[in-house]
Amino acid sequence: MTDVALLRVAAFRAQLFKSSEPFIAEQLAALPHSDVLLLGRTTFGPADPRFKSWAVSTLGRWPAVLVGTFNWPDFYRPRLQAHRTQLVHAHFAVDALQVLPSARRLKLPLVTTLHGFDVTTHRAHFLRSRKPSLMRFALGMKQLQEQGDHFICVSEFMRQEALKAGYPAARLQVHYMGIDPRPFESATHDRAPEVLHVARLVEKKGTAYLIDAFARLAGRHPEAKLTILGDGPLRTALQARVAGHGLQTRVEFTGAVPHTQVRERMARASLLALPSVTATSGDSEGLGLVLLEAAASGLPVVGTLHGGIPEAVSDGISGYLVPERSTEQLAEAIDSLLADASLRRRMGAAGRALVHERFDITAQSARLEDLYRTLA
Repeated sequence: MTDVALLRVAAFRAQLFKSSEPFIAEQLAALPHSDVLLLGRTTFGPADPRFKSWAVSTLGRWPAVLVGTFNWPDFYRPRLQAHRTQLVHAHFAVDALQVLPSARRLKLPLVTTLHGFDVTTHRAHFLRSRKPSLMRFALGMKQLQEQGDHFICVSEFMRQEALKAGYPAARLQVHYMGIDPRPFESATHDRAPEVLHVARLVEKKGTAYLIDAFARLAGRHPEAKLTILGDGPLRTALQARVAGHGLQTRVEFTGAVPHTQVRERMARASLLALPSVTATSGDSEGLGLVLLEAAASGLPVVGTLHGGIPEAVSDGISGYLVPERSTEQLAEAIDSLLADASLRRRMGAAGRALVHERFDITAQSARLEDLYRTLA
């Protein structure tokens, strides 16, 4: 068997090790023949022991502030050189613009994964954000589009949105990130009925519509509960919404939990609901990896006809898709699944098959590495 040369890759995410973003590290860990260095500006959790990693914030607060505000000085260049980097892969276009100067100075190919908000959010929203990195991105997006070597779209929906935003068609490619289905324990569907919602509590996730839908069906399913895993700026308002329906004892807000607990809760749930909507800022779901994790757990999914969700859920086969903001149709879809355990098992099995066929991380990461080698 011919030995395959090790590829030296630097992955960039300005905010490293966020608990809501395990997908970045999982994709990199599945690369079969790559030596990975993770670079970022700040860290939001413990470093992943599987990789070498470095963040500007290790130098102190002010270096991180300078880089975040002015994209200067170039602290990344010496780390890229020391790693003998052959290719840089940035996650989110906002982040790619931050590492673009370093890649250009070292003549390294830059691959950017476009995930969702970085393409669909209105430029004016970025300019009004008062966040230096977002404002700079709004002004410098064209530079990234012109100088970035390759752009990976997490769904066909994202590819179409990227085309509208001005990204070059010749350098756009759809590539599903994938997940590892092996750690997910298959749901048994023999527990008390539970609707699971895993999301950051922001407008895009449609949590308010889910609460209203649950209120519609709560009387027909007196033992059912709604569990909301995640935190965010809308938590207080959403809890007030639950209180307004008098459902405090049947709706649980857990806050953010480790990814291992997400898997455990999925194995105990009846279904996953992710009724995402297009936010007023334009922010939309690129795909929604939590949908794949639910499918790997044998859970049927109730989602919306929104963003890349229809690429992860087969309507009527592995779950149900309803129009955005349609509380009535959302309630009907959840109601039908809570009422029929055999339907849940059948749809859950179809979802597991879909994940293994289209979204297996081993196959997807091998394809990603093949792409790297055409560019490096």
